[in-house]
Parts: sequence; C-alpha cells; structure tokens
Amino acid sequence: MKGLSLMKLSCAEAASLCTKAEYREANLKEKLRLKLHIYLCRTCKDYQHNNKKLSSLLKKANLKSCSSSEKENFRKKMNNGNSQASQEQKKH
Repeated sequence: MKGLSLMKLSCAEAASLCTKAEYREANLKEKLRLKLHIYLCRTCKDYQHNNKKLSSLLKKANLKSCSSSEKENFRKKMNNGNSQASQEQKKH
C-alpha cells in the first residue's frame, strides 16, 4: 500500500503537472502519477482536456510576443499618457 500512497496526487498538484506535461517538462514518474489521478478524477480529466485544447488554439493563433524594447516603449507611452491625464485633471 505504501507504493500506492506515493502515487497519490492532489488536484492542485495534478493541475501543475498537467501544465508541466503539456510543455514536455514532466518526468516519467510525474506522468504516471498524473495519468492515475486523471483516471480517478473527472474534474482533472476535464481540466487536462481544456488545457490541451487551449494550447492547440494558441499554436494555431501563431501569436508573437513583444521584445523587451517594445515592452519598454509601451510602458513609457502609458506612463506619459497617465501623467498627461493627471495634469489635465489638476487643471479642472
């Protein structure tokens, strides 16, 4: 029975392992623990299914992330816009 208790997994741990497995970062023991939990828990089975679907949709969307310099430019523009708006409010 001790071996089986080592395979037990909480739903929070299963969700974390589900994401890890999705990105191929889970080792064999983690994958086995997840499979056992998914077999026994309908909620986590649904979560895994939805996680895979979301990952698939994100791949299809072919999203691009901004570079560090682009992010910094956006921050500066937002800060400038916020400071201008607060100056406008002070005038009124």
